[in-house]
Amino acid sequence: MKRMSLRLKNKLVRTVSKLSLDERVSSDSTGNFDLQNKKDSEPVPTTVTDDETEDEEEEPKKIWKVMITGGAGHLAVCLVEKILEMAQRDIVEGVKSDSDEEFERILPFFEHLDRLRKLEKTKKDDIISTRLSDYLQIILIDLAYPEEGSLNPFCAFAQGSFADENFIKPLLENVTTIFHLAAVGMTGRFARDREACMQINSVGTMNLLSWARDKGVKQFIYTSSVGVIFGGDPLINIKESDRDHTENFFNFYCESKAHAENIVRQASYENMKTTVLRFSGIYGVGEKRVTERVINFMKTGWWIAVFKSNGVEAQTQLSSVDNCVQGLIKAELALRHKDSKNGQIYNIVDRHPVGTFSFWAPVDQALGFPKQKLTLPPIVLRVLARSIQSSSDFFGVEPFFTVFEAELLLVTTTFSTARAARELGYDPYPSAIPEICRRYASSEASATFEQERARRANNFLKKMTLIVLVGHAALYISYFFVYYILLAVSYIVHAISSCLWALIGFFFAAIRFFWSCISIFFY
Repeated sequence: MKRMSLRLKNKLVRTVSKLSLDERVSSDSTGNFDLQNKKDSEPVPTTVTDDETEDEEEEPKKIWKVMITGGAGHLAVCLVEKILEMAQRDIVEGVKSDSDEEFERILPFFEHLDRLRKLEKTKKDDIISTRLSDYLQIILIDLAYPEEGSLNPFCAFAQGSFADENFIKPLLENVTTIFHLAAVGMTGRFARDREACMQINSVGTMNLLSWARDKGVKQFIYTSSVGVIFGGDPLINIKESDRDHTENFFNFYCESKAHAENIVRQASYENMKTTVLRFSGIYGVGEKRVTERVINFMKTGWWIAVFKSNGVEAQTQLSSVDNCVQGLIKAELALRHKDSKNGQIYNIVDRHPVGTFSFWAPVDQALGFPKQKLTLPPIVLRVLARSIQSSSDFFGVEPFFTVFEAELLLVTTTFSTARAARELGYDPYPSAIPEICRRYASSEASATFEQERARRANNFLKKMTLIVLVGHAALYISYFFVYYILLAVSYIVHAISSCLWALIGFFFAAIRFFWSCISIFFY
C-alpha cells in the first residue's frame, strides 16, 4: 500500500527530528549515529499512527494492457522502452509521500548524505519494480522471435500471426490499447504475392479490429506508409486531406496498406477509437531495413554517384524512429479523451525536408569516403532499378534495389505535419543523422580507424576510376557498334531501294510493251 510502503522512511523522519543538532552531526566514520550520551535503556520516542498499523484500502487501479503486433521489430523495441518510461514516471509520482519535504530538509545534517540518498533511491526503485507489473502489461506478437537481449523482462512475447483467430483471441483479454505495426510484403517472399499481402495486411487487419472490438479494446493505432498516396508524381508539402490513395501502386504492399487504412478509419467509433499514422522511410540507430542497409552499401565503396534532374536534387522527409515512437505515444494519449478526434490520418515525418542523397552524405563522409560524387541523370538509376527488379523477379530472389525505392530517391516527396501538431501535440525531434554518425562511424579517430578510412578512400577512388574507364569504353564500343549497324542498314536500304526502282522500271517497260502490242493489233 502507498503509506505502508513508506513506513520506514516516516519512522526515520520522526526519530531524527527529535535529535539535537549536535547529535545529528556527531557520527562515526562508519556513518552510525553517536548516541552514547543517551541511556541504553532509554527508548527512542516514537509515535505510531493509525496509518502505520492499519492497511489502507485503496481502489484497485485498472491495468494498462498493451498489445504490439510486429513486436520483434526495432520500432516495437523502442516503443516498449518509451511505454515503460512513461509507466515508471507515473509510479514515481504515485509513491511520493507527505514526508518527502521534511526528509529532504534533515538529510543535509548527515555527514554521509550520498549513502542515505542511495538507500532512498534503492527503496524507490524496488517499489517501482514491484508495482510496475500491477500497473502495466505488454504483449508482443510476431512470427519471428526477438533478437537476443532485445526482449524486455516486463514484456510477454507470443510467437504467431495476428491474423490467426485461435491464436490472437485469447491474448486480447483485457487489452486496452493495440499498436498494429505488423505487415508483410515490403520485402521478402510476400513482396510478389498480391493475394498474401491483401489477405494478411487488409483482411487480417479487418479481423483484428473485429476481435478487438468484441474484447473491449479502447484504442487502436495503425501504422501505414506514404507509399499509399505516391504514384510517381511529386508530392509537395502534402496534407493528409490533399490527396486520395493513388491508383498506380508501386507494389502490393502499398496497395494492401491503402485498403487497410480505409478499414481502420471506418472501424472507429465511440467505444474503440482508431488512428492511422503514415511514416516515410523509418531510420535510426539500430534500424536494419533502411539505415544499416544504406551503411553496409556505403562501406562497399560503390556509392560513387548522385542523381539529379537538371542539376536539382529531389527533396524528401523521412521518419526517425524517435519521431515514430513519439507519434504512436501521442496518438494513444489523444484517443483517451472523450472529445478527441478519431478515425484520422496523420503524417509522422521529420520537421524539415532534406535532399534524398545529401541527407546521407555526413554518414558517408564519416566512414571515410570523399565528398565528391559523380552527378548522373535520373534515367540511369531508373534503368538500373528496373533491370535489377526484373532480374530478381525472373530468378525469384529478393531484389537489392526496387523501382519504388528509386522513385522515392528521384522524385520530391514532402509532407505537412500541421494536423499532427495541432491535434496530437506532435513536435518532431531533430534529425538522427548525428547520432548515426557517432554510432556507426567512430568519432575517436584511432590509428586503426584512420587506416580504415584511408583504405575506404582508396577503394572509392579505384572504383570511380574503373567506372569512368568502363563508361568510356562502353561509349566507344557503342559508337563503333552503332556506326557499323547504321552502315549496314544504309547498304540494306540502298539495295532495297535499288530493287524497288528496278521493279518499277520493269513494270513501266512491261506496260509500254503491252501498249505497243495492242496498238499494232488494232491499227
